[in-house]
Amino acid sequence: MPLRNAIETHARQRPDALAVCISGTRLTYGALHKRIARLNTALAALPAQLRSGFALPETGRLFAYAAGNHPSAAPMLSTALATPHAVALLDPQWPDNLHQQMLSKLPPDAVFCLSSQTALIDAARHLGIPAIRVDTDEFAAFEGPADPLLWTQGSDIFMVGFTSGTTSRPKAFARARHSWRASLDASRWAFALTDKSHTFAPGPLAHGITLYAFAETLEMGASFHGLTRFDLGDAHRAMADTRRIVAVPTMLGALARGAAQDQIIEITTAGAKLDPGLLGRARKVFPKARIHEYYGASELGFVSLNTHGPQSSSAPANSVGHPFPHVSLSIRHNGEELPQGETGTIFVRGDLAIDGYLWGGRHSGFRREGPWATVGDLGRLNSDGSLSLLGREGGMVITAGHNVYPQEIETALSEIAGVEGAVVFGQLHPSRGQEVVAIVGGNALIEEIRAQLALRLPRYKLPRRFFRLDAWPLTSSGKVDRAALQNWLKEKDDRLVPLSA
Repeated sequence: MPLRNAIETHARQRPDALAVCISGTRLTYGALHKRIARLNTALAALPAQLRSGFALPETGRLFAYAAGNHPSAAPMLSTALATPHAVALLDPQWPDNLHQQMLSKLPPDAVFCLSSQTALIDAARHLGIPAIRVDTDEFAAFEGPADPLLWTQGSDIFMVGFTSGTTSRPKAFARARHSWRASLDASRWAFALTDKSHTFAPGPLAHGITLYAFAETLEMGASFHGLTRFDLGDAHRAMADTRRIVAVPTMLGALARGAAQDQIIEITTAGAKLDPGLLGRARKVFPKARIHEYYGASELGFVSLNTHGPQSSSAPANSVGHPFPHVSLSIRHNGEELPQGETGTIFVRGDLAIDGYLWGGRHSGFRREGPWATVGDLGRLNSDGSLSLLGREGGMVITAGHNVYPQEIETALSEIAGVEGAVVFGQLHPSRGQEVVAIVGGNALIEEIRAQLALRLPRYKLPRRFFRLDAWPLTSSGKVDRAALQNWLKEKDDRLVPLSA
């Protein structure tokens, strides 16, 4: 069912039921529906920017939202989900110049941000784009009359998301409504959702796992609980009013401490493999919960699912589970399907994958082969039909739920004066899935390296550990021997000198 219909139905039948609570700011379904109607009218009245290769309905507008988990996210994101408008989700952690690049590349009809984001406001106004500060009276003044909502079409775009790539500019992709309608049909059954599935999702709404949990919860008529910023005390207070948690393993690990939380009966997690220690701890703190661990990607949607009960799992614990409902899997190499048990590139077929990127992506892992799509992950199908994830083409790193390409960080490091070569790896980490490790040559001070990287990259892409070496190991062809470096890291070879600020 389209989310417009679902929210309208909940508002009519249970107007006083809680829809959203973000750090104490609450909206009932009746109030949320009115806010959506007012924002829909105001957005439709905006002049439309000229954009090539990106079409919306005549009354639809593209707005950028950069205010993170500010309470204004609830009505703004709901408006994109339920009306002909679309949202471009700008990560508030991006450096200023990256925000400016995105505004130039795909000009929105308005930008919604915080008053502290002065560089973003200046860039928008320079481009002739209205900038509405959601933490001031401008936001309430922007809203129009609550006119009736229009129907949305499945082929309409409702979201522009961004995914990391091999360049400093994120790649943008568009999501059509039909893909999430199909996803919601599948996940409702897979995650056992009902109108009592009151959900706590503490992560950033600019990221897929949290935004999708927001949509899931509203469709069911349950209440969504989030935080403007993560605080463990606030998180435990929010959990007391919920029955479900949606979080990447890093945050789940923070929540899975202390006394047992018997009220939690469902947990959904993704972004990194659950290690046995965290799974065991989560089972202890949430003894009545089923833990749904899924594997997917922004470009592909859901791929596979492993559900862990108190004593057993639906698939081998070291696998990423069986194919998600309505999804078919194929392990392929050079366009040919490989037999069961052989390692190759994981391709998926279903209604959930994007068609392609709005720009970039030429050297990314995402590609299509007929009806099949992949992000370049490597794996194999086991005898029970479960999927084992073995690595990534090109060495993509997944850290705390984020996709990070080492080449992007290496490029940023190479731009720093005094750095003479850089190699970046992902290493296994007990809570983050992987952590980013950088090896550098040259004489640049670690303080300068960290400061310069912070200007170029979001925080989640910054290496957590640095090493320096005097001479690079080389292959017979004269290239840096990455395999040797990985072995040195593993063996703690003294040729790699740890750097600390």
